[in-house]
Order: sequence, then structure tokens, then C-alpha cells
Amino acid sequence: MNQYIGKVFLAVMLVLMAVPLAAHHGWSGNTAGEIELSGTVVSGVSLGGPHGTMQIEDADGQLWDITLAPGPRTHRSGLREGIIPVGAEVTVYGERNEVPEVFEAKVRRVVWEDQVFDVYPPR
Repeated sequence: MNQYIGKVFLAVMLVLMAVPLAAHHGWSGNTAGEIELSGTVVSGVSLGGPHGTMQIEDADGQLWDITLAPGPRTHRSGLREGIIPVGAEVTVYGERNEVPEVFEAKVRRVVWEDQVFDVYPPR
């Protein structure tokens, strides 16, 4: 009986360990091509989730969800919460979501005034 419980426990642990790996999607879903997008910050940088985020509104009034690098990497680039104020004009560079109705981009670079934040620096 103990061997059976041990095998079940091991199987459950392997499944639970695999879930975060399957959930991390990398750049999948953001493969519609390079995008350069300028707009006004509506929701400032947040580093609380698995990736940093912010929201900007473009010149047409469309709200965009911006996905940055994971929090520690975004932080190392110098882009921290509160650095760019709500209402500031920024330009982001990255990959647009492949679904045209989804206004989301995963970005490599954020430019604000004279500051450049390479959240995914060139290799």
C-alpha cells in the first residue's frame, strides 16, 4: 500500500511541476509581426505578475495591453513601477498579438522621453 501511495504522490507532483511550464507561453500568440506603437500611459507599469504589464491608449483611442519581460528582468532594465507617470507619452516596440481583435503586444523596448528601457535586450 505504501508503494502505491508513493507512486500516486510522485505522479501528482510531476503533474503539478509541469503546469507552470505549460502555462508559460513565451512569444506564442504574439507573432503577427513587429509593431511600433505610440500612446498615452493609462495604467502604469506593474511588476506583480509573471510578466510586467502596462496599458496605453493609441491616437485612435484604442486601449492596448502591453506585456513586458518578467518583473525582475524589467526591473533590471531600469523600468520600475512609478517611473513613467500615467498620462505620459511612450513608444513601445515588440510583437503584436496574432488575433486582430486583441489589442495586446509583447514588447522588447519602451521609450519615454529620452529614456530607453530594453526589457529584452538584443543578444
